[in-house]
Parts: sequence; C-alpha cells; structure tokens
Amino acid sequence: MLIRFSLFSLLLTALIVLCANAQPRGGGGVPQYGNHLYAEVLQFPSDSAGATRVDAFVRVAYDYVIFAKSGNVHPDSLYVAGLEVSIDMQHDGMTMHSVNHSAAVYTGDYQSTTLRDRYLLLRQTFYLQPDQYEAVITVSDQGSTRNRILRRSIHAVDLSKTGTRIGLPISMQSMEGSTDGTYSIYGFGGTLPFASGTILGVPVPESWQGEWSVRLLPLDEDGDPDGEVVFDETLQPVEELQNTYPMALSGLVPDFRCMPGASTEGSIVVLSLPIARHDVGRYRLTVRSVGSEKSDSVTLDTRIYWRGMPYSLRDIEFAIDAMRYILTLQEYDRMRSGSEREMHIRFRRYWKEEDPTPETEYNERMVEYFRRVDAAVDRFQTLYERNGAMTDRGKIYILFGPPEETQRVLNSDDPAEEIWSYPSLNKTFRFIDRNRNGDLRLYEE
Repeated sequence: MLIRFSLFSLLLTALIVLCANAQPRGGGGVPQYGNHLYAEVLQFPSDSAGATRVDAFVRVAYDYVIFAKSGNVHPDSLYVAGLEVSIDMQHDGMTMHSVNHSAAVYTGDYQSTTLRDRYLLLRQTFYLQPDQYEAVITVSDQGSTRNRILRRSIHAVDLSKTGTRIGLPISMQSMEGSTDGTYSIYGFGGTLPFASGTILGVPVPESWQGEWSVRLLPLDEDGDPDGEVVFDETLQPVEELQNTYPMALSGLVPDFRCMPGASTEGSIVVLSLPIARHDVGRYRLTVRSVGSEKSDSVTLDTRIYWRGMPYSLRDIEFAIDAMRYILTLQEYDRMRSGSEREMHIRFRRYWKEEDPTPETEYNERMVEYFRRVDAAVDRFQTLYERNGAMTDRGKIYILFGPPEETQRVLNSDDPAEEIWSYPSLNKTFRFIDRNRNGDLRLYEE
C-alpha cells in the first residue's frame, strides 16, 4: 500500500555520501548509472607546425572492471583491476596511428572499489593532417575478459593562419583561484553546466575577429528535435587564448588545464553563455561566427547537466519507481503510464509544484529526495533485494533522511534488531531480522 507523505515534511539535510557497488551484479530493479565507459575526441590548438592536434579521452568507471585481491601487503594496494586500452585513429577505414595502454588500478579496501565517482582516465594525443577521422577504441577488462569497442568521429580542421574552419566547441570553466586566463574542461562528454553560466571554448585559426551566434534546440532522448529553439543570442568573445595548450591531467579529475605555453597553431575563442534558466536535458548546440571576414558554423549534440546530479534521476522509470512512497496508487500508476517523454513531462510538473524556489530551475527538494534514493540503493540492499531503496530501511531513509540515533541489538537467542530514532521528529522505527537472513523488516505493532 502506498502512503502519501507531505514533501514539505522531508528534512533537507546535508549532502548524502553516496555508496555504490563497483562489481556488476546484473538483474532488474537496479539502475544502470550512466555510461560505464565513455570516450570522446577533441581538437586543440597544435604545438606541432603543419599538423592538427587531436586528443582522445577514455574514461572507465570502476563498476565496469572486476577487482580482485592483489596479494600485495601495502595497505593502499590490497585490491587490483587490470585494463588494456587500444586506440586506432583511422582515415577512410585505414589505421593511420595506433597506440596501446595497459593500466592497473589499485585500492586499499573493497569499499573503495564501490565508489561510483571513481574511474580511470586515459588521454592520448595525435598529430594529424586536417581531414575526417574515426577513433576506434577497444577496452579490455582483464578480470572478466570482456571487450568493448567505442567509435568516435571528428573532423580535424586547419587551425593555421590560413585556415577558414572552426573546431568543435569545448565546455570549459575557469580554474579556481586562477587570475591568468587558465581554464579546464567543465565536464566529460561535452556537457554544459546546469544552474550556472557556461563557458565555451571554440578552437579557431589565430586572430578570428567578430561576434558569435549561439543557438540551443531541445532534443528528445532519441536525438530528434523536441520543441522550439530556447536560446538564440549573439555574443561578444570574452577573450581569445593564444599560445595555449592542454596540460597533464590532475589525478582522477576529467579536466586538464589550458595554460600559456609554447607557440601553437590556432587559438581558443572564449564565449560566456547565460543559459542558467534552461532545464537539464539534451540539446543541439550550434555555434556560428558572424561579422568577420572569415565565417563558419559547427553543430554539436550535448546535454545540460550538473555535477553531483543524483544517479537515480538519470533513468526516468527508476526515478518514478522511487516515488512510490510519496504518491498515491492512482498518482503512481498515472506517472508511469505513456511514453518516456510523457513520463518526463508529468515528472517535471509534479516536482515543479513542490519546488521551494520555483523562480530557478534547480529544485532543492527534488535533489535531496533523490540523493537519499541514491544512498539507499546500495546501503540497504540484501540478498533478496538488490535495490536497497525498495527495502523497509530504504523507505524510511528516503522519507526521513539518516537516523539521528541508531541502536543495534545482537544476541544469539533473538533475531537481530536495528532501531532508528528521530528525536527532532518524535519518531522511532524498529527493524527486525525475523528470518535471520539479513533482511531487516519494519516492525509495526
């Protein structure tokens, strides 16, 4: 039976630390949180005369690979996973360049292998003649002997002084504390930031003067146009970064720095986009130079996205399923009916009505609810229910947040108990493992 609780009674607590399981478990009811593997290919100003510079990035989430005990005694290297990554840069089906990487990932404990925000990131630079290319990327997990092939295309344009084409735009951000025009990639995958300003870096031949036109067209999940253009403005460049090249990656962060350095062919025009009022989702971004002797345009399908977005919000059916605790049965059935687009519309309408700050697109109450769902998914899973959000403890956690006090009762004669107390709400919940199998059920007198 579905019980309706007022969302206004939910406590907006501090950010929840997400728990996850890095090992693939399969089965239904547990969402696939985004891409386990991701690759993209971007062009940058070249530090090699007469050649274009193209960088391939490969990100492999820890929950794709299989970790095993390493046999090492060092406390930081108790578990290990092995990967082989090959990148073939092809032109008209012929391999022009080929590189291979072997990587071993170590962690100090099993819990560290289960963090969703941990991943291996590889970068490879290629110097190519201007033309159309396809990067064929093969990722092999040594622990499971699985092979995955990803293909990414790019048109490497001539960024020398005689060039007349612009490269694909790059979503960027100012480096924190930087005062010298240092930038880094905002996200990984061409995503644009939600509820904040966007900085685009457009690779161009040097001294590309004039204004820029930027358009955003909404897309549905199949990549087809979905509505009218939501952003169409002419912008002046913030600055033009000359003699700029990407620096080495820092740890596991999918960013690299662009800093003044050796002489390069081409530069990066920096554009600031005021798109904070637009919702998360898929868009077609078109950037066009105007009012210049040189003119060109480029189109990129992208997403508006925010860092730390609850994983459970990335699958609409899973997100609606997790709302069963706050909807009546009739509301729940209606929310789940129809096409994916119709579900999205009803989902957004519901949460807009519950938004404490309706003047902004960022919905604090919705985000807090689904952060709790994220935490419950793995924290309370059992042998019989892999989606911990569907357990009794998961339900209470989602509705009321982390318990203010927790008491565990263990003895050999009676079933294990766990008591959650919320003194500020004058509520106490008692969970009992009646079947002695780790499945703690809510005790209702």
